[in-house]
Amino acid sequence: MSGIMDTLAKSSAKLKIKRYQSHKFCYDTTNKSVIEYEPDKEVEWLRRGETDKFKTARNLSDKVNQLKRTKQESWFKYFLDGSRHVYKVDDISISDDVYPVLAGQVGVSCCGRKNKKMFNEKFERKLVLAIPTRAIERASRKDIEAKTLCEKLNKSDTLKRWNLKLDEILLYKVDADEKLENKGIARVQDYMIEQEKLAVLDLVARHKISDESYLIKDGSLEYKSTSNSSMNLNEAKMKNAFQYVIGVSKSFNPAMCKVKGGGTNSSIIANLKENERTPAACYTSKISGNGVDFCVWYLRLRDSKYSNNVFDGVIKVEKLVQEDERNNGVDSEMIDTISAFLLLERNPVAYGKDSRWANHLYPVYVTESFAKSKYMANDTFLKLF
Repeated sequence: MSGIMDTLAKSSAKLKIKRYQSHKFCYDTTNKSVIEYEPDKEVEWLRRGETDKFKTARNLSDKVNQLKRTKQESWFKYFLDGSRHVYKVDDISISDDVYPVLAGQVGVSCCGRKNKKMFNEKFERKLVLAIPTRAIERASRKDIEAKTLCEKLNKSDTLKRWNLKLDEILLYKVDADEKLENKGIARVQDYMIEQEKLAVLDLVARHKISDESYLIKDGSLEYKSTSNSSMNLNEAKMKNAFQYVIGVSKSFNPAMCKVKGGGTNSSIIANLKENERTPAACYTSKISGNGVDFCVWYLRLRDSKYSNNVFDGVIKVEKLVQEDERNNGVDSEMIDTISAFLLLERNPVAYGKDSRWANHLYPVYVTESFAKSKYMANDTFLKLF
């Protein structure tokens, strides 16, 4: 019975692909810290990002109590989580050079909420394979060749038996000085991001997102602009689609919040009290393309005395800046209302289920959990290869 890797090795007599049946494993780990160290995520707080002028933390307790008292329905109706599991499935040689082969399960889950009940709005799971460009005979026709190869692999006995299929072959370049496995992981990550963008566009097309029906996207909105994508944030269509999407990050690097004149705002974030937010800053993205600005602020959900470190309980909040907000900033009343609604999403908690429990918003946690339940078990997935 032929598996995916056996079929790949036989796919081209010209290339003489040899497989090594290397150890298979999953790269991903769980229970991440709330502190990350990503140099390309540096944010420079060079200009004010909102209409009100203030430099100290703003307490939103009164705003939260007002929303409770008036029983105002939350603006947040939809919750999106994109995730991926990446696996090393083999090594192959082509012309005496050895390259890793990676595979990925990519899931994009969107849950909705109506009458306080959560429901599955949309879920898609994609299976992908990341291989070097040299595994394609004609580089000038790489997209067509990759599609043809994907069709061949989908005829493998293993995939037929499990009634599964590979959705796409992802090609990584081998001509730069970088660890090849990292290139494969990056291609799977980029593919996941494209699926997130497609999910947002689908919700907008179906009129699910509006000024009274916001979407919380788990993680940053600062997508990297790529030449492979037709959906970069510097395009008018994408800016409009993300108008009512709020990015909420449980993990962030406080040392990367640079201020004008040197230094960071990490002490401001660390000293936030429960229900307080920082002033909002506006910054121009270094990775999302020309003309893409973000409004960002930090909000403390819970007192740090109940958690492991001073940044537990703080989330990073992002909003894509629209053209009419570029000069004067985002309306401060809107930021306060968004923040207050976020504070109302913090209970119940995921205590004991996730090391980042203090940074979780409950409907986002439910969406994450739903997405994870749809993955194939690692051992089962690896048997496909």
